[in-house]
Amino acid sequence: MTRIAVLGGGVSGLVATRALLRDGADVCLFEAGATLGGVLRTVRDDGLLLEEGPDSLVATKPAGIALCDELGVPLIGTSPTHARSLVVRAGRLQPVPEGFVLLAPTKWGPLLRSPIFSWAGKARMALDLVLPRGKVEDETLGGFVRRRLGAEALERLAQPMLGGVVAGDPDVLSARSVLPMLTALEARDRSIILGMQRRRRAQLAKMKGAGAASGARYGLFRTPRDGMGSLVEALVAEVGGAEVRVGARASSVARDGGWRVDGEAFDGVISALPIRAAEATLRGVDPGLDEALSGIPSASTATLNLVYRAADVRHPLDGFGFVVPAAEGLSLMACTFTTRKYAGRAGDDTVVLRAFVGGALGTAAYARDDASLIAAARADLERLLGLDATPIRTHLVRWQDRFAQMTVGHAGRVEAIRAAEERMPGLGVAGNFLGGAGIPDCIEAARRAAATVRT
Repeated sequence: MTRIAVLGGGVSGLVATRALLRDGADVCLFEAGATLGGVLRTVRDDGLLLEEGPDSLVATKPAGIALCDELGVPLIGTSPTHARSLVVRAGRLQPVPEGFVLLAPTKWGPLLRSPIFSWAGKARMALDLVLPRGKVEDETLGGFVRRRLGAEALERLAQPMLGGVVAGDPDVLSARSVLPMLTALEARDRSIILGMQRRRRAQLAKMKGAGAASGARYGLFRTPRDGMGSLVEALVAEVGGAEVRVGARASSVARDGGWRVDGEAFDGVISALPIRAAEATLRGVDPGLDEALSGIPSASTATLNLVYRAADVRHPLDGFGFVVPAAEGLSLMACTFTTRKYAGRAGDDTVVLRAFVGGALGTAAYARDDASLIAAARADLERLLGLDATPIRTHLVRWQDRFAQMTVGHAGRVEAIRAAEERMPGLGVAGNFLGGAGIPDCIEAARRAAATVRT
């Protein structure tokens, strides 16, 4: 029987382990932390459900939802009310214009009425309808948005919306790697506005047939009814046939005909580690792999769950949350109104807010000590929501270097990682720094890695 080491017990490692076990391999799973699941962690206590990491799966990338279906993990959709997002503009919360999908408007009326953009900024966005296709194969995301939609579109909406997803600086991120759909729309339709309008019409038709209750964007999101941690629990139950070593950090990997992890022999190795841990653990295995992994930067974020008495929150919280442009100079990157977005997260007399701090453009805010970080976040919420009450619970978790940054040239680094796998049979690499940062992307990368080490 083939013996495989899987390094990392997050969702990538658990999915890879499950796939290998189903293929008849003998698997040893190494996890440095005290628990499995990586960033998928749910706190359940006294009627509260607090997510420490991601809180959603998206239907446009079906691997996550399909896995929950396979495992029997029940899913719920977003609330049909308050289905919109807000953005901070000049210190006040403004609704993102209806029909604004990703970075481009698909409806002109809401855009024209929005106070987020100046009239000059709105006119500049409309130029996308007549501009020619770009000629740069891999440009920064910031450069792409400025070229197609203008500087205001980037500063006031694109940057904060993307910041909440990839925690990055658009002026170093690769448009091709972070949002390949948009670059593909430009190649196909020339105008990304026209391309998004066509895509939105098709999406609405599909959702209407499926009986979706909320708008095109928000109706695509699902979450496990009992929290993201329930997906981890279901995966853990499926990998009982593996040797699971919790609290066991794999410090080195070597190749000597077979493979060795800290001197222990294996027939193959899958790295399902965060980017900095993967770089350190695989160092010296292959020069091309070393160069590719070290060339991928990372960012850190903090997730802060704040629980309030509903009677103490005077703001209507009329949305699923808000994002904050870096130009606003606040501590927060974004905030989710958790009890507005999904049902069953707290009692009717309780409000849960989930605030985010850090990212590539918020390193100073992240560097504060815990007390100062919490105080700065609460000051921002007081300013934006008029929220001067003391939370009845505060729960902070830091994710150091967990957000891989797909900068210009990232596609070449991924190709170099794949080439290293081909040079060294028995090696598989998975993680959020390959095909995308989302959970479905990690699931697909993990399954690919499992197939790679078995061929």
